[in-house]
This record gives sequence, structure tokens and C-alpha cells, in this order.
Amino acid sequence: MVLRSVASRLALGVLVGSAAVLVITGGLLLTHTRDQMLRQTEREAAAVADAAATRIQGRIDSVAKVAQVVAGVLGTRRDQAPSVIHDVLAVNPELVDVSAAFIPRDVNHLRPEDAPVARRDANGTLVASDRLADPEPYWSAPWFVRGLNCDHGCWQPPFRSAAHNETLIGYSVAIPGKDVPVIGVTDATISLGWLQTLLGDLTKPDHASAFVADANGEFLAHDWRSYIGTRGSKPLLDAIARKQNPVRITPEDGGRVSEPVWVYFVPVKGTRWVFGLSMPERRVLADLRRTYLVDGLLGVLALVGVAIITLVITRRLMAPLKVLANRAEDVARGDLDFELPEVRRDDDVGRLTRAFDQMRHQLAGHIETGQRIARDQARMASELEIARQIQLALIPEAHWLAEDGRLEVHAALRPASAVGGDLYVYFTLGARHVCVMVGDVSDKGIPAALFMARTITLARTIATHARSPSDILGALNRELCKGNDTCMFVTLLCGVIETETGLLSLASAGHEQPVLHAGGSAILVDVETGPALGLDREARYPVRVLSLLGGDTLLMYTDGVSEAHAGNQRLYGTHALLDSVARIDEGANPGTYVERVLEDVDAYTSGAPAYDDIALLALTWHDTGAEGARIHAAVHS
Repeated sequence: MVLRSVASRLALGVLVGSAAVLVITGGLLLTHTRDQMLRQTEREAAAVADAAATRIQGRIDSVAKVAQVVAGVLGTRRDQAPSVIHDVLAVNPELVDVSAAFIPRDVNHLRPEDAPVARRDANGTLVASDRLADPEPYWSAPWFVRGLNCDHGCWQPPFRSAAHNETLIGYSVAIPGKDVPVIGVTDATISLGWLQTLLGDLTKPDHASAFVADANGEFLAHDWRSYIGTRGSKPLLDAIARKQNPVRITPEDGGRVSEPVWVYFVPVKGTRWVFGLSMPERRVLADLRRTYLVDGLLGVLALVGVAIITLVITRRLMAPLKVLANRAEDVARGDLDFELPEVRRDDDVGRLTRAFDQMRHQLAGHIETGQRIARDQARMASELEIARQIQLALIPEAHWLAEDGRLEVHAALRPASAVGGDLYVYFTLGARHVCVMVGDVSDKGIPAALFMARTITLARTIATHARSPSDILGALNRELCKGNDTCMFVTLLCGVIETETGLLSLASAGHEQPVLHAGGSAILVDVETGPALGLDREARYPVRVLSLLGGDTLLMYTDGVSEAHAGNQRLYGTHALLDSVARIDEGANPGTYVERVLEDVDAYTSGAPAYDDIALLALTWHDTGAEGARIHAAVHS
């Protein structure tokens, strides 16, 4: 495969890493450049908006000034109102009409001089008229009521003129009186056609559209003429109310647009109007996207070039490594006879080649040593297995039942390794007695196994000449002390039972106390113990005598049971052992005791490796001729 070589992976890594750096830095650069372009567009739009707002303000200021002057003059020359407004209209061609409406002195006797109007018709001719013929009384009309409260002047809402077929808007100023604060309203009306013309004459960025909106959000002028007279969208009105400038409006936000746009607006001083400039985001960022696309394509080409150069250079530099890789595969197959490339440079590859050659020769030596060790280990394993078989041959069968059926023994031996030092043994002493032993040799492994074999052999020999457990342990102790320069020792529990009567004599050489299961309960038998065998030639071992009843079982064990532990390091203990034995049904055979204890120990250690050897022996006495009430086993000293 292509990517199996280090050179190919290195080139791919350089390509992927560089691409990641390009994408991250390109994204950051795109964001920064986008923000810069939006700020630049905002400055350009602000400049256009300020210029347009200044021109609009200049125009409406002149209209407001005319209305204010007329109101001031008519405050003292009410009777000359028709001529004054006629002269004003004549010298101000941008005005459509000028009116002076006074508060009627008597609504039942109105005169044309109470509300004169000077109008300019579609041909430019000045026409004198009055407002007495208006559809509703002028003194209750909204524009008149609103104008009475405009001491310094205010713009009226725009309206559509049927005579001029265009939208007009008036500026109203309250006429002050001598004896009263207000005596009427002066109104100067202009056409908004000049506002639409002004939008068309503006020098705007490409694809930008301008508009003017009044205080209610209605468009007074718009580059898209279909919008004139309609209200702006809610996002636009909210932005104007919050003075959020600029604002991004999208179709999803409820904007009346087909794509995202940026809107920049400036309030027109002296009015409640707003001049705005709308620019499609796609157009604003078009140059940025085009530039970014070209730069990205160039970056990709550069990355591919870098990857190719990296691949060529690394292949040349790593060619010797390919040879070393092939030789390493030969080594994996066990072939150490090959030639390595000549070392020409003292660089990393050269040092690696020399080290590889040295490793090859050392590996050959190690392989030879390993093979020899493996042969030795195999021989040792074979010898250990033979030793294990010999050790197992020294102990009797796991289950034994006396001929008369009165005594039944079941035992188990579980070494922690191939061979161990725990032991159990039982054998008959004449026709009426049986000797049972359970012991634990100090140390582990082969030394313990040899000492265990010696102990069993001596025990069988000595027990034929003695009947008391005390005599057996004493004689066995003296024999084990002979030549015991290593100071090894064995703890041993020895018992001799009379099969006809169930009388059991026990003596302990530093061993664990046995457990007696009688009458449905389990107890520890308190056997006074002497020292372990093999340490003190003068040691003495007291005897404890038990009178077993039919069905009583004595369990003898090594410390591999009571000291078993798992990861929690807590010992299994004698309390758990007693509980395990107590749960066994009365009358169970001795094999059940051994199996139950081993199962509980295994469950407690949770499958952990064995810490010590384990030996178990369960002895049950069956009183086949016993009748009457059951009596618990009696213990005698």
C-alpha cells in the first residue's frame, strides 16, 4: 500500500497538518477581513448618508424658515394674509402651496380671509383660494389642531394630492397673537418628488438602495418605488427605535428582503425622518469571497507542492531505513545471516545501521542462550512434574472407608505450585486403630517437598512402634532434628482413633486447631500444642482425647485455609471456617466437608492465585450399633 512507507505518511502528515493550519489561519483571516470590509462599508455608507441627510436638511430648513417668517408676519398683519402668502409663493418656486388658517371669530359668519390659500397648479400658475370649501371644517381638521401646538414648527404627515398626482408634505407653524398665544396656523407645502430625485442623484455604492422614512416608519422616498407609502419591516423599525446602526436584516427575521442585507441610517435633523442605505451582504462580501477562493486555491497548490517535495526528500533520506526494515523482517523469521548497506555517513541512519548490525550479533548470542535456558527450563519442568508425581504417590488416596464401615476419611491436597510442603497421611495401626496426620512444612517449593517426603516416611515408620500421638510426635521430632542444619520445621496435627469406640487422641506440634462438627454445631477443639517438629529435641506434646459419637466429623486443615486472602488482604479466618462447616447438613459424608470448605475459600479469594498450599482431611466416625438419644462428643485430657 502507498501509505505503508514512512516517507508517504510523513508527506501526508505534512499535507494534513499544513492544510489544518491553512484552514484555521484562513478562517481567522476571513473573519478579520470580513469585519474590516464591513467597517469600511459602514464608513462609506455613513458618508453617503450624512451627505444625503445634509442635503435633505438644507432643503427642508428653507421651507421651515419660510413658514416661520410667514407666521411671524401674520401675527400682526392678519388682514393682509392673502397677499402675503401669494407673494411668498411667488418667490419660492419649490413650494406647492402656502396657507394661513386663523381661528374663526364666528363659525357662522366665515370670510375667505379667515383661511386664504395660495396654490401653484400643474402648469405653474399661481391660484388664490381658501379652505372654506374643504370637505371638513378646517378649524377641526387634524392638521390645523396639530399646527396650533407647533410653536416652533413641525412637519405634518405626508398625503397624496389628486390635483398634482404626487405626494405632498406640509410644514406648519402656529401664528402668535397679541392678546392670545395663538391665533392660527401657517402651512407651507412641498412635493416629495424632489426627495425621490435626490435619492437618484446620490453617488451610492453598487447595488445599494436608499430610502427616507418618517416617524411612523412609512417610506417617503425609496429607490424601489413600490415601497413608497408602505411601512418598513419590523426588524428595521426596531433597529431605528433602538438606534442600532448598522443592522443586519434577513428573510428569517421577518425582513422584506430576499437575501440578508445590511442597513445603515442617519436621522435627518429638524425632522423625525431617517435616511437609510440598504446593501446586500452578498454584494458587500463578493470581493472578499472571490479573493479568498483564489487565495485558498493557491494555498492548496502550495500544500500539494510541499507534500511532493517532502515525499521525494524523505524517500531519498530514508531509503536505507527501508533496507533495515527488510532485514528486521528477516530477523523476525530467525534469519540472521544477511548483508547490511555500507555506512557512508555518520548521521542518524549510519548510527542506526551500525547499532542494528551489533544488535544482530548480540541477538544471535541471546537466542543461543535463550534456547539453552529453555531446554534447562523444560528439563526442570519435567523434573518438577516427576517430583510432583512422587510427592502425590507418598500420600494415600483421597477417600478411605474402614472395612467395618465405622470410620470414613476424605482428604485433599492442593499445592500452590508444582510441589509443596503441606501433607496429609492416614494409615492403620493394627486392627483397631487408625492414625491420621495433617502437616505444614516451613518454606515452599522443592525444599519443602523433600522435607515433607521425609516427614511422611519417618511418620509411617515411627507410628508402627507407638500408639499414642504424643509418642509419635516426640519420636518424629527427634528424628527430624537430626542433621537439620537449615532449621526447617513442620507443624503437624496427629490423631489416633479407636475405630470400635470412636475414642480419638490428638496431639499438636504448633498446628492449627481442628474443627469438630457435632450435634449440628461447629467448634474449635482446644488442643494444647507443643513446638513445631525439627526445632527442639526435648519438646513434649500433650494429648487431647475426644469421644466421638456416630456422625461426628473432625476437620483437620493447614493455614492455607485460614490465611487465604484476596485483593483486600483480609484473611479468611477461623470464624468463616466455622460458619462454613456449621452450614453442612448433619450426617453428610466427609467428602462434603472438604468440597464445601474448598468452594467457600475459592469464592472468598475470587479466583486469585493461591497464596499457600492447602491440605484438608475430614474424619467421620459412624457408630453403626449406637441406639438411643444422641450425646455430644466428650473431650478428655
